[in-house]
Amino acid sequence: MSAQFYSLKAFKARVENLIEQQGEDAPCAGWIYTSEDVLTYDDNGDEVYQSDEVCQDVLTNLQDYDHIHSAIVDAIDTELGECL
Repeated sequence: MSAQFYSLKAFKARVENLIEQQGEDAPCAGWIYTSEDVLTYDDNGDEVYQSDEVCQDVLTNLQDYDHIHSAIVDAIDTELGECL
C-alpha cells in the first residue's frame, strides 16, 4: 500500500500504527525525504536550502510520480520470485 505523508508527525503516527498491527520487529523498507533533501547549489558549490513552502510543494508533488511506485512493486515481485 502506498501512502503520502505531509509531515513527520503524520508519518510517525502511521509507523506507530504499523508497529501496533505487525509488531516492532516486523521487516520493512522505506525511503524518507525531508526538507533537508530539497536543496540546490550556488555558484560556489554551497548548499542552498529552500523555503518551507517550496519544500512542501516539492515533497507533496512526489506522489505524482507513479513510475516510482511501479518500480518498487516490480522490485518486490522480482525479489519474491527469487525467494520463493
